[in-house]
Amino acid sequence: MSNVRHPSCAIRDLAVSAKKRLAKPDGTYFPSGLEPPSTLTPSQKEIFLKIRALYDAGEEVNNPIQQLADKEYMATLSHEGRQRYILNLCADYVEMKRLFLERLSSSPTGTKRASNLAP
Repeated sequence: MSNVRHPSCAIRDLAVSAKKRLAKPDGTYFPSGLEPPSTLTPSQKEIFLKIRALYDAGEEVNNPIQQLADKEYMATLSHEGRQRYILNLCADYVEMKRLFLERLSSSPTGTKRASNLAP
């Protein structure tokens, strides 16, 4: 058998699509250490994923409350409820940012843009 390339092969198409999902625009692969840990609460996991999405987009986190808060949910809360939600959001953001930066600095390809999230 010869080593012939088959451009319409189903396995080749699956491999190409998987590689595209893993590859970032600059050609590096997403470090596996940047996945959210399984020990996080659902709200912490959501914040971790939002921080990772901002990092992938190359955006800086200028106002974490405005960028991470659920505005529709906040509109339904009372004044005390909003304060409690914002305090919990801030505490979770600080913890998830610390965790994300730790995982980012320990990954081989993640140290390039870590300054985007640093205060």
